[in-house]
Amino acid sequence: MSQLLSIEQRLEAVSELAVQIASGDVQARLPLSERNDAVDAVIAALNMLAEELQDERHSRRRAEELLADELDAYEHAPALLCALDAETLIVEKCNGTLIAALGRTKPELLGRSVLDMYQPEERARAERALREIGPGITRDAGDWLLSGTDGPLIVSTTLTRVRAADGRERLRIVWRDVTKERGLEARLLESQKLEALGRLCGGVAHDFNNLLAVISGAAGLIRDLLAEHQLRSEDISSILQAVTRGAALINDLLAFSRRQVVKPEATDLRSIVADTARMVSRLVGAQIEVATEIEDLSLTVLIDPSQLSQVLVNLAINARDAMRSGGSLRFAARRLNIDSTRPRQDQPPDLPSGAYVLIAVSDSGTGMTPNVVARAVEPFFTTKPVGSGSGLGLSMCYGIIQQAGGRISIESRLGQGTTINVYLPRTGEVSEAALQVEPPVPPRGKETLLVVEDDLAVCNVTRRILERAGYHVLVADSGQRALEAVESSPRAIALVVSDISMPGMSGQELGAELRQRNPKTRILYLSGYSPHVVTGSGSGGSDTDFLSKPFTSSGLLDKVRRLLERD
Repeated sequence: MSQLLSIEQRLEAVSELAVQIASGDVQARLPLSERNDAVDAVIAALNMLAEELQDERHSRRRAEELLADELDAYEHAPALLCALDAETLIVEKCNGTLIAALGRTKPELLGRSVLDMYQPEERARAERALREIGPGITRDAGDWLLSGTDGPLIVSTTLTRVRAADGRERLRIVWRDVTKERGLEARLLESQKLEALGRLCGGVAHDFNNLLAVISGAAGLIRDLLAEHQLRSEDISSILQAVTRGAALINDLLAFSRRQVVKPEATDLRSIVADTARMVSRLVGAQIEVATEIEDLSLTVLIDPSQLSQVLVNLAINARDAMRSGGSLRFAARRLNIDSTRPRQDQPPDLPSGAYVLIAVSDSGTGMTPNVVARAVEPFFTTKPVGSGSGLGLSMCYGIIQQAGGRISIESRLGQGTTINVYLPRTGEVSEAALQVEPPVPPRGKETLLVVEDDLAVCNVTRRILERAGYHVLVADSGQRALEAVESSPRAIALVVSDISMPGMSGQELGAELRQRNPKTRILYLSGYSPHVVTGSGSGGSDTDFLSKPFTSSGLLDKVRRLLERD
């Protein structure tokens, strides 16, 4: 009986084990007895089943973990991923990276045509490209434009067509956001174009300055002859004034090409603002009304006049681009006193207290969002289409004004226009003009001078001006011939007047060679470029060793005399 009872207990334990396993407890087990009977066989079978179920559960959990990792990798992959039906082009799957890049939600993308993601002008071409992909084919489809909430995205595209397990054809699209890369490439190309344009402007300016030098010098000689015969010379004065205006225009070209030295000077900006407004009225077109509001008081600041004009023109161009359908552009200038302890709402936060001149350039254009305003002065930042702007205009203006001790602030609202405020420290009176009309008695001399100039017309007019002032003049059209002239001259050469830009040996190289032979050699450099190219040469490399083309006869004679009399 005890044996029967023992078997019953064992069978009851087996029944409980089966219930535990069936309820999901795959770790339940029963030990085997020493009887090795039928009950032990059932127990062994149940234990084996529990082990198999436990292994299966572990494998399933591992598979689920791997699937979760794969789905997480898909969801957060750096590429923009999308899967769609090859026939209907309906989006069936996309990852979070694509959703974030486009600024949309998953319901806005799933179940809709993938063509809706493209810019409108790209959709017809995109549909052709998607339908041309054959089964099992992977193709690099180049760059496309997708529609993002913050603007178009440039994406490089890889297309793959596959047959799914259910027999349907699907397209897998891998997009890579290359907006920044393409933007940098475009800006690099723009910078290279600007550099080439700058070099061209510099070369044209140099050659044109040579022409102006000949006109100015010849006009000066004619004026002297008329004065000797007590004849009127108003027409010659008009020629010289035209040369002066032409030289100012050329200086603007040289400033653009970075071949002109920045020369801050006390400048009353009333005339600069008014002149710029008149100039840009032709630049922006008849559909934009240009107005000025300039305070009738001295608005004197310390800045390079050509750079200030450059700033105002850049601001006007930006305003024009924001008013494609026309509008109004206003230049205003007035005095302003700043108290940093009680700052105005529209003034820059780091503006020190003091007396300022405020230039406000306002337009009635499209305006900017706060995010765009915050980044507006960043180098290479632009809201214009690729290839339509370098993104350097406002950043260059910002740098110029900062260098002059001023600040720039921007007021703008989307759809309500923009105002750029330029704050410049107010200073004293305007300096005297450096270039003067002929003095009553030009300085004269008897020394021997050597003129080195490869441009025959400039060389001749320079020689004639100097000879009329009493100097004995030798000429050479190259650096090598100048060295030969110095060696063969029976008279000591008191001063060498040399152009800088010459084929073969440059004026600087000539000066170095002459000073190596005789450290006391005096040299006056002439150039259609600027004096920074000779910094360090001459006696201390000062401006007294340099004369910009075009020059007047009195300017040349005055420079020569000052150099000859300098200790």
